[in-house]
Amino acid sequence: MEAVVASVLLDVAAKVGAPLVKGLLEKIGLGGAAGEIAGTVIDSVAEKLGVAPSEIPNQPTGAVEAAVKATEAETPDLVMAWARQQELSNQLQLAEMNKAGEPTWTWAWRPAWMWFLGFLFLFRLVLVPIADAALGSNVAATVDLGTMMTLTTWFMALYMGGHTVKDAITKWAGK
Repeated sequence: MEAVVASVLLDVAAKVGAPLVKGLLEKIGLGGAAGEIAGTVIDSVAEKLGVAPSEIPNQPTGAVEAAVKATEAETPDLVMAWARQQELSNQLQLAEMNKAGEPTWTWAWRPAWMWFLGFLFLFRLVLVPIADAALGSNVAATVDLGTMMTLTTWFMALYMGGHTVKDAITKWAGK
């Protein structure tokens, strides 16, 4: 449905001379950031019309043209607000990664175990069978996949459930 709405708005934007709106709507099929900002443009037009985005094609042409013109005037602000939102999101992700003052081991065990487990599975599922085929040996049978899955399960339990346990202990200790 979004593609239908975008095509209607593309025609209107070309007709009324709204190059910013037209340029953003042309990127709606790309997905990701481009599609997200194009969706914001559609939402802005719908808001000005006072309808849901799916109802835009059913609105009078004059009203849609006026809404597109009004959105064209706001488009630089929409893009700047969207860019600011992305910047803040990136800063939040960086703040999570850069926990200054904390000892390295408090966070480094997670990526270290991820790489270690990745290496173990590469070793067992790719390198050992290749070596077995080339050398005619049977080393793969001696490397237990059950043990590797147990290690992976323990890692996942600690990684995914560790904060839950930590929060529960903190709340319990705080009482």
